[in-house]
Amino acid sequence: MRTVLRAAAVLALAAAADARAQQGGSGSTRPRTAYEDLQMFSQVLNQIRVNHPDSVDTHRLFMAAVQGMVSAADPHSYVIPAARLSPQKEEQLRAGRLHPVPIDFSYVGGMPVVASVAPGTLAARQDILPGDVLVAVDGQAVQAESPIELQVFLAGQRGSTVRLSFERERSDGSRVTVERSVRRERGDDETAVPVSTMLDGQTGYIRITTFSNERAAEDLHAALGRLEQAGMQRLVLDLRDNGGGIVNEASRIAGEFLPAGATVYVAEGRKEEVYDSVTVRRSFWRRERQYPIVVMVNEGTASASELVSGALQDHDRALIVGRPTFGKSLLMGGFPLSDGSMIMLTIGHIKTPCGRVIQRQYRDVRGADYYRLARAARDTAGRPSCRTAGGRTVYGGGGIYPDVVLPEPQPLPVWLGRVAEDAVHTRWIGGYLTDNAPAFTTADALAAAPRLPAGALAQFRAFAGQQGHALPEGAEADRAIERLLLREIAGTKWGAAGFYRVSVALDDQIGSAVREFERAGQILSGSR
Repeated sequence: MRTVLRAAAVLALAAAADARAQQGGSGSTRPRTAYEDLQMFSQVLNQIRVNHPDSVDTHRLFMAAVQGMVSAADPHSYVIPAARLSPQKEEQLRAGRLHPVPIDFSYVGGMPVVASVAPGTLAARQDILPGDVLVAVDGQAVQAESPIELQVFLAGQRGSTVRLSFERERSDGSRVTVERSVRRERGDDETAVPVSTMLDGQTGYIRITTFSNERAAEDLHAALGRLEQAGMQRLVLDLRDNGGGIVNEASRIAGEFLPAGATVYVAEGRKEEVYDSVTVRRSFWRRERQYPIVVMVNEGTASASELVSGALQDHDRALIVGRPTFGKSLLMGGFPLSDGSMIMLTIGHIKTPCGRVIQRQYRDVRGADYYRLARAARDTAGRPSCRTAGGRTVYGGGGIYPDVVLPEPQPLPVWLGRVAEDAVHTRWIGGYLTDNAPAFTTADALAAAPRLPAGALAQFRAFAGQQGHALPEGAEADRAIERLLLREIAGTKWGAAGFYRVSVALDDQIGSAVREFERAGQILSGSR
């Protein structure tokens, strides 16, 4: 039998070589025509139908080919198969009677990959990372074949949980399966501005976690009003890990800081009707918003939050500080197919006011790496650029490139990362808080003195040891553990508002951003 198989393979290779010779030799670079490729597709289909020993559903083969074509076009286009959607469940989800898991997935090589986790949700504190591959739901293999289908499949009653199993490739190349019980909740159930506070007598700080909330601009407006009444003279606007959301919110939020008529972004595509230039309609610029702004961004800043960052940078309204943003800024359109399926296809790119393409390069990049390596170091080499209103050179083609690039934050030590993977800190917190509730009065009080009570570290070390984790000794290890536990305590006791309030006090990058206000003021003065 092996001899027969080898002979068949040799004959097939010989036939392929003859075909290449007829095309002009193996070194020919002549591009194939669409007609030739359609001929080849027909040949493959015919060979399967004639030679495959199993009875094959022809429509299923066609749909697999369609899905392959669409996913090969770019990482964000996908197919919604009609036969696999549950119309009743989808309608309930859209009507708000069911709630999704707060995780955005993209399909890479037929597998659902985490693109982002909604900030402010419980899932955001559960060590679920971009690039994690969803391999099972409640112990069963994933059946969904598109992001929307998966969203509908995972939806359920508000507050209920679903057990998700993820496969993770660690930085050292090893792989691990991580299991999480994820609560069904909407990322826009809570305020988009979980924290607004004064860092000192003149510096205000505001964090916007998402643009998916239709109240994001209203929440920002209210927060700015409170800080201005408190004497704010300059602002740190934190858009780190803001994965975007409703694009219309971008123009409303930009209107807090830019004059009416200022361009926020431009959409362009192959067809003329795709073109759109979005401008600020309602502005607060001339009244009270003429103070210096530092906008903080990182690799998790994507989509609509990149549009706001780019617009403020192009108009010399703010200094951008942090890490290059994710680089996701595409215009999508839905196209129905004859069987009731739908293609969600990229139909255009979105540019900043001065003409930068924000979208990160996805050609010749392995699908999984497109998400997993979003945090890879990137400089300005080879990036498209343009000039701001004040003549500064700014860069695109891979997200928004900051005016001031901060060092990449140190990742969790491997040993602490494995503690997080096993959710050791999460399992410890509940009992500890029950026994020590009086030690934690308010989130503001903890932020003012972000230290654990005496004995807490020793208790956690003992608990971790019982779970099979031997933690290293020393002041550096103690501080790493303490920072992890303080955030978890704040999030458990006071929710997203507490988590972000205490995180501000523990975040060294915010201090680095504050030190850049002199330059932010110079940029603002030059734009007037």
